[in-house]
Amino acid sequence: MRHLSIKVRNLEESQTLLLTQKARLLQEAGVDVVSLTAGEPDFPTPAHIKEAALRAIEADFTHYTANQGTAELIGAVVDKFSSDNDLHFSPGQILVSAGAKQSIFNALSAILNPGDEVVIPAPYWVSYPAIVRLADGIPVIASFPAASGFRPDIRLLRRSIGPKTRVLILNTPCNPTGVVLSRSEVEEIAAIVKETNLTVISDEIYEKMVFDGRKHVSIGSFKGIRDQVVTVNGVSKAYAMTGWRIGYMGGPEEIIRAAAKVQGQVTNNANSIAQKATVAALRGPQGPIDAMREEFQLRRDYILRRLSAWGGEGIRNPQGAMFFFLSVEHFFGMRARGNLIRNASDLAEHLIEHHHVALVPGDAFGAPGHIRLSFAASMADLEKGIDRLLRGLQEFQ
Repeated sequence: MRHLSIKVRNLEESQTLLLTQKARLLQEAGVDVVSLTAGEPDFPTPAHIKEAALRAIEADFTHYTANQGTAELIGAVVDKFSSDNDLHFSPGQILVSAGAKQSIFNALSAILNPGDEVVIPAPYWVSYPAIVRLADGIPVIASFPAASGFRPDIRLLRRSIGPKTRVLILNTPCNPTGVVLSRSEVEEIAAIVKETNLTVISDEIYEKMVFDGRKHVSIGSFKGIRDQVVTVNGVSKAYAMTGWRIGYMGGPEEIIRAAAKVQGQVTNNANSIAQKATVAALRGPQGPIDAMREEFQLRRDYILRRLSAWGGEGIRNPQGAMFFFLSVEHFFGMRARGNLIRNASDLAEHLIEHHHVALVPGDAFGAPGHIRLSFAASMADLEKGIDRLLRGLQEFQ
């Protein structure tokens, strides 16, 4: 066998992608599987965005752009950050990348030296620890308690910060929990950031998906720490543009220049046509985004009614994003169809094999006693999927 990098050999594959792929393979084999795994809006990309891409193709806008992004798109991002988030950047403080995931990797690669620590509140998005390790950092997990609904534990967060800590990753609205941090919670975290002089990478990809009239608060808008925050966003979730692969970030110019250097050696500029489409997304009508958010809230409310009527334990009402994060520890040690359920992975395997509904076990998110259910699926699929989930869980009673 050829020699492989130890870093990559020790790298786990994304559980979300693995289970999404398993569901897809079963569907291709003719099995009627409902996949509630991926955080991918099932809506089409709005028409005006697609039309902008077609115009770009017809105009032969199909060559390299500046590594940092087109001047037109950078201007649109600057304006978006200013109007939506009270974040005020110059063009030199913006970097456009091939998705928010690449933005996070670029930022961490620009900041970290081997052995530097990165504090990651748990539950967390599956890729944060892996990206930290790929950037030669050490993830330090601060597990927020389930009993408080996974809301920030400020004392725990403070204890997780040590002399080698360089970065705090913050994600609100949160994947997988659906927690949306309040202004007072963000303010408390900002005070710790100021005191410890950390850099924050604030992943705000779900900012448009907040429910019940809540407001998203960007930590970079707090004046005392503006030069300590890298804000990451993109168009995948809000504009149903997952496949277009456009993310962007704004932050201190020194970090952005270093991150651009990383990107220039690895991928160069993001897709030229998708950049034109993203200008249309950010500057065009926002009505379709509001309509999608309203539909997501209807889906959330439907699932909440179904689960609450069933009377299951561990149901938390997500305030944002597109996921339920369900406690399933009370099923551990039970059996169904001869299968012993030892953990959430066993339960997820049982549900997909015997009831043809796919969910993601919480181990991947740093919360082993839980399972994530995505409501980024049609109402018809959700109805069928929840029927199957409840039938599967009732086997254990």
